[in-house]
Amino acid sequence: MHRLETTSPNSLIGLLEILEDIGKSTDIAKLDDSLDEERTMLMNLLDDAESLKLLTVSNGDASLTEIGKKFLDSNIEQRKRLLKALVKDVEPFNSLINFFKSLNTTEVPKEDVVRYLGEIFPPGEHDDTFRVVLNWGRYTKLFSYDSDVGLIVFQD
Repeated sequence: MHRLETTSPNSLIGLLEILEDIGKSTDIAKLDDSLDEERTMLMNLLDDAESLKLLTVSNGDASLTEIGKKFLDSNIEQRKRLLKALVKDVEPFNSLINFFKSLNTTEVPKEDVVRYLGEIFPPGEHDDTFRVVLNWGRYTKLFSYDSDVGLIVFQD
């Protein structure tokens, strides 16, 4: 199962909007010129968007899927709901949802979530993974985080 690498949904949405503006299948090299990102970042964005079924990459060309077009035609709240449904099928969200369900709770201390992420993902990457969980989780309203008490809340 794919693991999201893009820290913020905003970068991914920017990529989708560029594809929409171009209006057709686009060579990845042209996208690289359009984005002010490192090549590695572009490849991560493409992989993440493809795993979320928002675009496809074939023979070096990227194009929006019907889901990607629907996403771009949606208002902010509809976008959040759509992404919420899509992120549940990728990591770290799939595993984290199962973690919450296995504990039979909707609230888990940050330390427990970070420890869990450290157990299932490579060492040294759980801080980045936690940042992905916070940013995407907050945007999609799948998770919230109360920093005052250090509590992650699952909002299925």
